[in-house]
Formats: sequence, structure tokens, C-alpha cells
Amino acid sequence: MYISKVIVGKFRHLENEELGPFVFNHKSSDLVAFAGPNGSGKSSVLELIGYSLSNSYSLNWQLSRTFSGFSFEVGIGLSPDEKRIIIDALKSELAPKEERLSQHLKQIDENNNLADELKAVEKRNVTEVHRRPLKYHYDILEYFTHSDVYYRAFEYNQGEYGKNSTLHNQIHSYVTRELKDLLKRSLGFFLRADRHYPQAGFDQKKIFQYENVKRKEHLWTMAFNTSELQYRDMYEFLVQQRYHYLRELGNYHNQKNKGVQVGDEPTDPLLPYEELLNRLFPFYKFADKNEAVPSNLFIEIPSGEVITFNDLSSGEKEVFFILSFFIRHNVENAIIVIDEPELHLHPELSRLLIRNMKSIRNGNQIWVATHNSEIIDEAGRDKVIYVARDVSTRKARFIAGEHEQEVISQLRNMFGFSGYIGVAKNLVFLEGDNSSQDRKFYSALFPGDSSNFKIVPSSSSNNLNKINSAVMSIVQANLGWMNFFLIRDRDYLTEEMVIKYRAHSEGKVFVLSKHEIENYLINFEVISIVLSDIFNIEKSPSDVKSLFHQAAIKLSSDVVRDMVSFRLNLIISPQDFSVGKVLSKQPYFDSSDGQVVPKESCTEVLKNKFSGAAQQIHMSLASSLSQDRIVAILSECEMEVQSALESDLWMSLFPGKELIETVSKQLGISNPISFQNSLIKEFSSNRGYIDSEIEGIFDRINSN
Repeated sequence: MYISKVIVGKFRHLENEELGPFVFNHKSSDLVAFAGPNGSGKSSVLELIGYSLSNSYSLNWQLSRTFSGFSFEVGIGLSPDEKRIIIDALKSELAPKEERLSQHLKQIDENNNLADELKAVEKRNVTEVHRRPLKYHYDILEYFTHSDVYYRAFEYNQGEYGKNSTLHNQIHSYVTRELKDLLKRSLGFFLRADRHYPQAGFDQKKIFQYENVKRKEHLWTMAFNTSELQYRDMYEFLVQQRYHYLRELGNYHNQKNKGVQVGDEPTDPLLPYEELLNRLFPFYKFADKNEAVPSNLFIEIPSGEVITFNDLSSGEKEVFFILSFFIRHNVENAIIVIDEPELHLHPELSRLLIRNMKSIRNGNQIWVATHNSEIIDEAGRDKVIYVARDVSTRKARFIAGEHEQEVISQLRNMFGFSGYIGVAKNLVFLEGDNSSQDRKFYSALFPGDSSNFKIVPSSSSNNLNKINSAVMSIVQANLGWMNFFLIRDRDYLTEEMVIKYRAHSEGKVFVLSKHEIENYLINFEVISIVLSDIFNIEKSPSDVKSLFHQAAIKLSSDVVRDMVSFRLNLIISPQDFSVGKVLSKQPYFDSSDGQVVPKESCTEVLKNKFSGAAQQIHMSLASSLSQDRIVAILSECEMEVQSALESDLWMSLFPGKELIETVSKQLGISNPISFQNSLIKEFSSNRGYIDSEIEGIFDRINSN
């Protein structure tokens, strides 16, 4: 289950805003992060999602909210497996009814006393009578034959929900009930920002409520409840688990000693939680005080001292509490909503929390609201949705992370004079006109290494002033020592040019062997999978290769033209006007009678030197850009492109971004960026597909 779309008519600071569409990711968990200052409206989005899901969990949660004058619609999507479960459940319920109907219709057909016209009328009447009691089952079945998304709304009548609100309500009720009953897990949970952890011991009277507490129905009521009740329930559940496990273990061995045939030895239900505790805080583990009736949940810390769970720091309790929900609710393919996950946490622990939330289970869609730089950095600042107040209307608006300049402005507003830098031990500059987009590509492929290196777009690699300025500003900030790297596109460089770049870089400049980073997405097997899974387009890898080769033929004029232009530009830029050490250590000006004037002799020397240099450059350019030379370069480029098209070299030589855009349009995919992002997500989910060259570059960067 996932949120496909959010449409806001009006909700607190938000008005006429839309988010999505979002797609289902079954191979990993997606993080949807909202960032903005206090009061910007980021938490309001989470409230909308919580409301759209809560009525199947906790009526108390709904009643504690005020929605007067508000209107919104939320699209809820089902994964392919969930959709199959729902359709199978509907067909299973309808099968006996359909069988009885089929028998009845057969009897009507076999009745020779009825004319054909009467038989038809009778059959229509019987069908209607049979199907009327379960009409909404048929309506839901029909709906899911052509859609994966249904809608929930509040006072929003102009959307999909308003077209048939009764049907969508029935769908939500049926879907949530069937999925919970059949999957035996929660469909998600909401942790609000008012979380706190009261210093209270275990109420020993509740030791006998364990059977009720471990029931799934009880757990579902906690999914969207208040934070205090959620914490108390989790804390009491863990204490009860420990007690009843020891009790069951003792009973097992008692029966075994008596010679009674017993099954497998009970396993400790706290093991997953203890593994989580140890993963977060090495050498922490649960302890047992051997109390007849437990009074608390005890933790042994690295010093060997045993303390109560309540004596852990707020940050330790916070991280353990949040991640425990993933285990206890057994969430997978679920919608997780957490407001301000960074509460009580120091920076590195915030990062650890986000990494674990994304990896602890697959297929989840995790929505968070934050104003924490570490979480923004860990999520990937390009993937964050920024919420800001419009200066004129004072209404909140969404800013997608891809809008670089607006995002920088928002980060400045959030972090003020202390600033948001996002540096790391290794800074990697990206060359190219599209380097900002390339940063998103690398960040998606290597999300786990984001704390070890940072990507800095720097436009053209020839723009040394910009790179030098960026490096100097960081060095002058006294941040300590760093390593600096540059990754540049191959573009239309010749092999000799590439060798020259690499020879003088001391291993700090990496020139891609393919035209640009998008070329590394052209893996026909991966593209075939994405087309099938995401866009419902069935193409074999060989079909995909043929489509891309056709696209390359279509783009061949562009490639020849741009290759010639690129190589001619290299000839004329840069030119060297240096004239050695002429006039070194000599005064250029005369100073007499309080006036400073240039010496004519010095002026004449430099004029002659630079004129001579200009003449030499002019002659060199005239020779380099002669008609014969241009024809020769054109011929070389023609042959290089022709040779590439006759082999598989076109996949490296032709611009990958344009190839992907051309093929996506040919396949009817209206948004090439969505197609490209889906490819990136597939690569990041299946590391084996990533080109060894890219892996090697970042292995070398990370080894510093």
C-alpha cells in the first residue's frame, strides 16, 4: 500500500497544492521527506495522510482533529500483490453465488415451457436478484480490473472520490479489512511530533493482559493513536513478552522433564528487538532481574551496569521506539508517517535512524517532516520536498528538490547564518552543463556512502575559476582537511584527450569512458524490467536494444554536428598569450613631479610582444581552422559515428540522455524524467547492474 497522490483544496496553510504521482517500489523502501521551518505546513501533509488512513484504525485519532472548512483528496495505491489478494478474495466470495446463479440460468434455458423472450427476461431478473446483495463486491472487482489506486477525501467533490464516494468508501473498508486479515500485519502507522517518554514503571496488574495486547486487532488500534498511548503500549508489550517467554520456557522444560511429549522449545520473542538494540547501540542488551512479577524493562549497558529502560537517554529511547514499530507492526509495503524523526537525537544518530528505517523492511513508503540538516542530507536534498510560505499570500507551497536555486534559498532561510554546507571527507566536483542532474544520479546509486563524500556541481570542467573559488571558500572556513575530486563527462573527447586529462590529474580527475552519466543507464535488461513493472510495456531486452539503435540512427546528424563543433571549440580555446618574463623586475612607470606615467619603452615592448603572440595565434588558428582541416575533422567524425553505429560503440558515443528521451517518447511515456528516475531506482535496488567503472570510481574516492 502506498500514497499515489495528495491534492489539497484547503488545509491550514496549504491551498490548491498537489503532490505526486508516486509509484510503488517493492525492492526497497522509499523516503518522502518534507522540509521547512516551524509553521510552514510540512506537518499538515502528514496529518492529511494520517486522516485518510485512520478511520480503519482509530476513531479517537480522528475526533481529536479539527477539519472545519478544509478539503483534500488522497489517492491510495495497491501493490501488484495486494491487488491480486483483493481480486482473489472477491472472486472467492462471489464464486458460490456465481455457481448457484449459473445453475439457475441453466434451468431456465432448459425450461421448454418458456418462450425465448420470456427466458431472457427471467434470466435478467434472476441475475439481478442474485447479485444485488453483493453489488458492491462486483463494483469493487470491476474497479480494480482497470485501476490500482482508489481515493479518500474530505469535502473535496471535484476529484475522483467525488465521482462515486460510496464506492471509494466501500473499497477502503474492504481493502483494509482483507489485507489486515490475510496478511496479518499493519498497513502502516503514524508517529506524531509530540512524542515523550514518561518515567513510569510497569503496572504489574497488566501482566495478565498479554493475550489481548498481542492480538492483531489491538495492535491495529495503536497504529494511528496518540504518541503517549503508543509508547506506553510498546513498553508494556516488551515487558510482558519477556515475562511470558520465561514462563513458557519454564513450563516447556518442566513438561519435558516429566517425560511429556513436547514440541519445539519456545524462541525468545525479544530477540529481534534485542538485535535492533545492539545494532543501534553496540553492547546494549536486555537484562533479567529474576523478579517474580516484572516491575520494569531492564537494559544492560556496555559498562555491565543494569538500568531500567526509562533511564536510557531520550535519544536512545526515541530511535529504539521508532524502529520497534517496524518490527512489532511487521510492516512491509506499508505507509509509515513520522513527524520530526530527529527529536532528541544528535546528528549521527539522526542519520542512523533514517538508514535503518529505509533498510529494516522492503516496500514501505516512509513520510517524514523535518527541519534537520542531517536528515535532509541523508534523504538527499534533491529528493526532499520543501514547504515554504509564499511572501505575498502567506500560504504554504511545495517546492520540488529539483529546483536548485529555490532549494538553496529555502536552505538558507531554514539554517540562517550558521548555514547548510553538506560537506564530507571527500568532495567530488561534477563537470558538465547538466551536473546538477548528475549529482542526483550519483546520490541515488550510492545512498549508503552519502556521509563519506559529497557531490558538488561545478558546470564546465574548463571553468577553473568556479572550482577554485568553491575549494578556497571551504578551505578558508577552517573545516579541516579534505580530498577533492572531479568527475567529468567524456562528451566528444578523443582518446588522446582523455589520456592527457588522466595523466596530469594524480588520480583526482575521472573522465567517464562513456558520453555522459545517463549512458550508464542504458542496460537493456534493466530497461525491459522497468518498462514491464512500472509502465506495463512488454519489451524484451533485444526489442529494447533495437529501439535504442533506431533512436541512435535518428540522432546521428545531431551527433556528427555536435562532435565537429565540440572538437573545433577545443582548437580555439584556450589560447596562450603568455610572453615569458619580459620586463621582469623592471619598473613600468616613471615617477617625477608627483606624477606617475608609463614608460613608452615598456609600452612598446609589451605591444610588440602581444602583437607578435596574437599574430602567431592568428596564423595557428587560420591553419587549424582551414577549409581542409574542417573537412578532415568532419570526415573523422563521420567515420567515428559510422563505426559506432556498426558496432555497439554507439551506446558509449551517443548522448545517453537524448537516447533515453527519444525512446521514452516513442514508447508513449510522456515524462522522460519519470522513466529515467525509474531506471535509477532499479539500479540502486540491484547493485549488480551498476557499471564496474562507476563502482571503481567511488571505491577509489571512498578509499581516501
